[in-house]
Amino acid sequence: MMGQITVNITKDTLLQFLIYNLPVKYNENITLYPITMNDIILFQSLSRSITVRKNSIFHEKNIIKMTYLDFLIYCIDNIELEIQYHIEGLSNYLISAYQLICLCCKNSEVSIDNCLRLCINGQIITPQIFDDLRRIIIIQNGIDFDIDEFLNSDTEQRLLKAKKAQNKNDDKVDIEDYIDSLVIAMGTTEERIMNMTIRKFWRYIKRYQFREGYTIAKTGECSGMVSFKEPIKYWMASLDEDDKYKDMKVDEETLKGKIG
Repeated sequence: MMGQITVNITKDTLLQFLIYNLPVKYNENITLYPITMNDIILFQSLSRSITVRKNSIFHEKNIIKMTYLDFLIYCIDNIELEIQYHIEGLSNYLISAYQLICLCCKNSEVSIDNCLRLCINGQIITPQIFDDLRRIIIIQNGIDFDIDEFLNSDTEQRLLKAKKAQNKNDDKVDIEDYIDSLVIAMGTTEERIMNMTIRKFWRYIKRYQFREGYTIAKTGECSGMVSFKEPIKYWMASLDEDDKYKDMKVDEETLKGKIG
């Protein structure tokens, strides 16, 4: 389709936009803007519509074979499916996705017609374009979700159980606690936090935690009272962590090849 991006949209290809929170111009009709902390609650609610692991949650072969956009259309008013799989709001996720696109494509004319076709500034959103936009929104706003990754139900439950065990001793904090903490840590204001993009906000939180952990560990090491088997990782190192569960995962195309 004329004007459509043809390169593989990955975090690396979007890096030039991510570093300084620049909008991503998908084509002459569609530009996506990073969401700021001012809209984080709304964004968190709407973004559930683009992060359903349909190929691990649903058992029906026809659903697994669907594109994500066709899946959302299939779910419209499908209360039985929503109840069967215990996903609250699933039957309205297409509308949530539409509202999410409105949020990300600010100052654009976004519509949905009686045939459930999404349109942005006159361009009909095909399943391929929707997948591209979905990928950009996920990467641009730092959502911890890989749309190419398949986890079967048992594997996903094991991962959730493992993460829960890791976090069981953590104090319960909400988004307001994180905002308060970053205001104090950076000596900044709530107004500045409000205008900060969601992706950068969480990177600052992680970086501050990393620096604090490094400082404590290095102080202990220098005192001679503590020693570590591995060198202490410097706090300016990459925030990307190796995926300890990568051997348990396969990509979506591999899955589709297996089911025929």
